[in-house]
Formats: sequence, structure tokens, C-alpha cells
Amino acid sequence: MFLKSFLAGVGLAAIIFLASFMTSSYTISTLYSTATTILVFASIILSAFVSFGGRSGNPSRKSQLRWSILLLVAAIPCFIGFIVTFYF
Repeated sequence: MFLKSFLAGVGLAAIIFLASFMTSSYTISTLYSTATTILVFASIILSAFVSFGGRSGNPSRKSQLRWSILLLVAAIPCFIGFIVTFYF
């Protein structure tokens, strides 16, 4: 499951790389950082929903936590792309 999420992040990074040729006003590192920021904030929001739920035995709590981790794993390739394009 985490491999699929990582591969989805690689696909997103590839799409951002290809989209950078069509946009003239944004640099590729800006596009990578925007995508990473959106994925990380979505993960933080899902983690907050898990912590607001408490320990009431809510069955959706495990699913929310899994999605939070999957979003973070998907953000890794975009973050690596940002580091590479910003510094090199």
C-alpha cells in the first residue's frame, strides 16, 4: 500500500516536471514546493481529525491515520524534486 502511494507521488512529480514546460511564470521548484505543501497540510489535517476523535473506538480513525501516512509518503518524491531543482 505504501509502495502504491510512493509511486503515485513519483507520478505526481513527473506530471509537475512535464507541466513546468507549459508554464512560463513559475519555476519548477515552486511547483514542487506547492504540491508538497498541499500534500503535507492535507496529512496534518487528517492527523488532527484522528486526534480530535479521541479513543472512542471510532472505526474510521484507523482509516484516517492510514490516509495521513499515505499522503506523507506521496509527498516524498515531490520534496526530493524540490530539493534537486532548487539547489542544482
